[in-house]
Amino acid sequence: MRRFIAGAVCPKCRAIDRLLVETVEGGRRRRCVSCGYEDTEGANIVPELSTRLDTRGRPEAPATPVRIVAPAELPGHPKKGG
Repeated sequence: MRRFIAGAVCPKCRAIDRLLVETVEGGRRRRCVSCGYEDTEGANIVPELSTRLDTRGRPEAPATPVRIVAPAELPGHPKKGG
């Protein structure tokens, strides 16, 4: 069975969305369809490069509340009817 890994980056050529996982005898194999790079589970697997969508190891940003302000509440805004 072959499956592409969405958003994965090839550790050799850095192409995005070109890695697929194949089930082979003795485990699974990762293969890049662009440059031919491949590795198998248990071997010295090169970790995937970080992408802008990767959140591993990053602290979560605290939530900041948003307040909706009416234009009349802004400083220097002319008041109606006056």
